[in-house]
Amino acid sequence: MKLEGTGDPSKRVFVLSRVITVVVSLVPTGAFLFVALRRIGYPYELEWLEGGAVEIVRRAASGHSIYVQPSVHYVPYPYTPLYFWVCGLLSHLTGVGFLPLRLVSLLSSLGCCAMLVAFVRRETGDVVAGVVASGLFMVTFAVSGAWLDIGRVDSFALCLLLASLYVAQRVQGVRGGLLLGALVFLAFMAKQSNLVAAAPVLIFLLLVRRRSGAVAILTVSALVVGSTWALDARTHGWYGYYVFAELTHQGVVSSVWRTFFTQDLWHVPWVIGLGLVGVAINVRHHPDNSGPRAWMFWPIATCGLILSAFVSRLHSGGGEDVLIPAYAGLAILGAMGYAAVIRESQVRLLAGHGARRSWKLALVPTGLALVVATQIAALHYSPAKYVPTTSDEAAGRSFIALIRRTPGPVIVSNHPYYDTLAGKASWAQGEAVHDVLRAGPSAARSDLRASINAFLMGRAPTTIFSDDPDYALGSYSDAYFRLTSTRVFACRRCFFPVTDIKRRPAYRFVRR
Repeated sequence: MKLEGTGDPSKRVFVLSRVITVVVSLVPTGAFLFVALRRIGYPYELEWLEGGAVEIVRRAASGHSIYVQPSVHYVPYPYTPLYFWVCGLLSHLTGVGFLPLRLVSLLSSLGCCAMLVAFVRRETGDVVAGVVASGLFMVTFAVSGAWLDIGRVDSFALCLLLASLYVAQRVQGVRGGLLLGALVFLAFMAKQSNLVAAAPVLIFLLLVRRRSGAVAILTVSALVVGSTWALDARTHGWYGYYVFAELTHQGVVSSVWRTFFTQDLWHVPWVIGLGLVGVAINVRHHPDNSGPRAWMFWPIATCGLILSAFVSRLHSGGGEDVLIPAYAGLAILGAMGYAAVIRESQVRLLAGHGARRSWKLALVPTGLALVVATQIAALHYSPAKYVPTTSDEAAGRSFIALIRRTPGPVIVSNHPYYDTLAGKASWAQGEAVHDVLRAGPSAARSDLRASINAFLMGRAPTTIFSDDPDYALGSYSDAYFRLTSTRVFACRRCFFPVTDIKRRPAYRFVRR
């Protein structure tokens, strides 16, 4: 988007407002990079489930199946495997640990930003609006759990999903449909909820570009069904249990029907407002969805992204990280609204309706810069809050040394990778165990309970480090383990993960 003749003072105001908008929009990305680069090499968990993900990657890197019969020694997370496979391959270069997982997540997050810029620039011709989209997404880093760079699947899954949407917007013909179907399948293989996000777009394409839409739907259906059959056969049915059955048999959080809209989405009211204004402008100019670019695609795509976040949030256990796709979609729509308002004002400004009129219209980007700045300021956070301290790292070294010198088997119930770091045998991650047990009657739950019972009734002297002072391994372990008075950490506030739930293995239990 160009503005000729910037010698006019009103036009200089126009340009200056746009420059300010770019600078303000780049601040969230700078804050994110400060956090991500400062903590990418931290040798302990940034989030309490991160070590469990490292253990899964360790299995993948060793060529072992991720999906196996659950036991007290290992239970996988209920995700499709692509992220773990990719991190497993990378770990052959970096070594097994947190680094390959965080590196994949960091690069995926930056890829998401690049695609947001590309989306909006391609649709509006306005690179400033593209930078706005990236900034409005990155500023949700804290309210979406500060997960964009940690060793979890979310950023990688979103990157693949956005890549599929990028192709979907301009897809044509059979080849385009095949490519789109393959990309949606890869997004599904990173995280199951991506199918929910892609569904509205695939249905829309089936209506407006029947050949491409039909081929895409058939392709992704065939690949999902075929891969499920193949992986089920290879894992003796365990893949299907973890990826589908376990999740569908867990509960829902009914309060999400209210809080998702009144709290989760309400973090970005100015973004939503810009998006609605942009939709209104497009309806006015192209009420039949005509024009060089069909404007309906992005509202529909955003609805899919919000829907996937809502479904994931509704599921019990859905944390703030599941909101990341919704914020990405709203950032795109909000930036396109920004571009639509700018375009309207520019057309009238260049038409030249007098000096007073020019000044009024030149102030439009100033007002928009204020809107963008207000939204970014409202979600301001302290980057240092999400960076572990030197005392955290020192406490981690002391804790690993304590595990190493403790005789016999040691279980760090929610943080199995710490056992591995200390040279001990690893055990199942506590939340993964809990997910199977709460998923209702199944062969998996029976097998896991039998494994736990066999361990509890054993006589080997075992030490358990738990996050909970009341339980070593849940209420069923009370009769077998007792809490000791040993102080695990010398500091009261150190070694807590800097994101998500604040949990650390501060309580030592021994067998009765």
